[in-house]
Amino acid sequence: MSSPWWVREAPCGGDGRFTPDDVSEDTLRAAQTQQLLQVCQQCPFRSACISLVLPRRSKFDGICGGRLWLNGEIRATCENADPAELAEPTSPITHGTEAGARAHNRRGETACSLCREAARLAQAARRAKRRAPHTQKIGDIIATDIEDRGK
Repeated sequence: MSSPWWVREAPCGGDGRFTPDDVSEDTLRAAQTQQLLQVCQQCPFRSACISLVLPRRSKFDGICGGRLWLNGEIRATCENADPAELAEPTSPITHGTEAGARAHNRRGETACSLCREAARLAQAARRAKRRAPHTQKIGDIIATDIEDRGK
């Protein structure tokens, strides 16, 4: 999957210091962290960064959208961080459908009763459809056998 165009234009683009491999509470408190947050201060892509990384949902560790994240929680922010930038996009769930049950599942939620029932009915319909050709073949064999006995 390729990155959006703005990732190459962002001040942090390609800089591995923003997403270190060995992240811990101690390494994230280093003076370097404040320097990296200053890089984010003038970045016009902070909101887009959060929408791309989804730091809360993905339990992100590192710097994203002008914030220092550890296990999906904010530990520090750049000076002009706007809370409105934090909105992680979510698509609406179509309740009462099998797709709604899958959407709940992708979000890590327990599906609502309407979506659970829709998923159960869809699964039952798929099972019945898979069994139907087999049942039909057996019926055809029995019918043929009965016809052959009658001759």
